[in-house]
Amino acid sequence: MRLERTAIAALSLLLALAPAPTLAASADWDGLDGGTRSLLAPWHDVWSTLPATDRQRLLANAARWQAMDKAQREALQQRQAQWDALPPGERARLRARYADWQQLPPDQQARVRDAAARFAALPTPQQGALRAKFAAQPVEWQLAWLLGPSVGSWLDRASDWFAFVPEGEREATLRMLQALPEDARTQLFELGRRLPALQRERLRKDLLLTPPGQRAALIAQRLAQ
Repeated sequence: MRLERTAIAALSLLLALAPAPTLAASADWDGLDGGTRSLLAPWHDVWSTLPATDRQRLLANAARWQAMDKAQREALQQRQAQWDALPPGERARLRARYADWQQLPPDQQARVRDAAARFAALPTPQQGALRAKFAAQPVEWQLAWLLGPSVGSWLDRASDWFAFVPEGEREATLRMLQALPEDARTQLFELGRRLPALQRERLRKDLLLTPPGQRAALIAQRLAQ
């Protein structure tokens, strides 16, 4: 029984962290094989009401678990134990980080994976030095890079934009930048170079008040003035 509970907990971790592949998501619980029904028992009563994407993910992760050897299952169970040991606030932060990752376009995800591979190849002391350097940066700079390379590199060039941004509006401003098309961010940078600091701050507030789908047009209009 303990092993089954541990397997279900590990399966839940897979559900939380793994991307959902495209599979045929059966709406018929009785059509599942016995091993899959055993793993997915906690979802039995709500199976028919789950969205198709959730059923796809559960079925795929059940199949992954069944395909794992003993060492792979133990490794996943260890990850689950480490996850459970985290404070609730840290788990929420990591879930938000993963949600940000899922929103990145494929090309930016590829850039991050490449950077991660190069970082992993560095000697441990050099990794530690880079981590310390990152931790010493302003919070908005850290968040910008966590929202993807495009936002991070934009802020590297336009760090003075944050001189007048209230602390409570910094994350909203960065997420606004993240949602802009690449060409609109480029235009915004060019527009910001022309404006004095107080006018840049008024423009930032105007953009936050503008519906997301209309922000690129506003930037183009201001740039043409």
